[in-house]
Amino acid sequence: MEQKKKKNYNIVLILTFLFLPCFGVDFSRSPVTEEIQGSPLAEYAYTSTQKKQIESSYLPVIATLSSRNNDFARYMQNVEKSYQSISAGRSFHPNFYLYTVSADDDSLPVKNLVSLAARCSIPYAEIALLNDLTSAEEDLTGKTLILPDAPGLFVPLDPTTSIGALVKKRLANPDLGNEYIIDGKTYQYFTQERLTPTELAFFLDTNLRMPLDNSVLTSGFGSRISPITGLNHEHKGIDLAAPEGTRVYACKGGTVAIASYDNTYGNYIILDHENKTQSVYAHLSAMLVETGEDVARGTVIGRVGTTGASTGPHLHFEIRVNGAPQDPRRLLPAI
Repeated sequence: MEQKKKKNYNIVLILTFLFLPCFGVDFSRSPVTEEIQGSPLAEYAYTSTQKKQIESSYLPVIATLSSRNNDFARYMQNVEKSYQSISAGRSFHPNFYLYTVSADDDSLPVKNLVSLAARCSIPYAEIALLNDLTSAEEDLTGKTLILPDAPGLFVPLDPTTSIGALVKKRLANPDLGNEYIIDGKTYQYFTQERLTPTELAFFLDTNLRMPLDNSVLTSGFGSRISPITGLNHEHKGIDLAAPEGTRVYACKGGTVAIASYDNTYGNYIILDHENKTQSVYAHLSAMLVETGEDVARGTVIGRVGTTGASTGPHLHFEIRVNGAPQDPRRLLPAI
């Protein structure tokens, strides 16, 4: 008798799963993976491709970074749990909060990124990448920011800042997934990643810009066969081909250390920048600045040419730190 009841129960259960989809019940999706429109609890949701969809208008709002504020207290608890999960190797999903930097918020005495990150116990790169911030010293007063409650780099797949483009170049991998779509903008989240020393120095300093609006990289940094001598030598910069007369910009603000002529470099300019950094612009057809002149980032300092040891119109561009040449491609994300 008991076996007969069990058999009948199994038949009913099977029929239930067969016919419920006809009435709009879909077991392929669970309540956890559906986006909850309009709910303040919808801090992330999954789509069918396992991407986490986030609308910032639904995120919890932190009014002040004070421990007496319930939202901030909950945020800090989540930050601590995130660090614990990473340390223990447990999987987790970061959550996100909104915070508007107010001039009246005494819990954040200095209204910049470094101060904010320290108050939240989150590395500032995470906040910078999520909010398209370009400088660690930028005044954030009046800005509404997205704050993650976990460390790790949120790498923008369509970056709008130089630091975002640098990090994307190093880390982005379409095969890894783990994507968060925040207000329509896609990020890949890397729990264990941090900025490299080069990226960190680049971000803490004023961002470099491309010395040309448009160009083609024709020769990279490092060992190569010289097109002039046919011998192997160390190329201390990169060559960017562009039409003669194309405007050449200062990649960063500084002082003109040299504006002169050299048999190899032709007409060339060297700019002195902060932190013992120099930028070099060679083979110019015209030099539009003089030695000792102060220039701002983006100032037109010369024109592309083919003077000196050159086989055609291009800009030879170098970055030197403490006199040692660096690969500009590591610092110029557009290349």
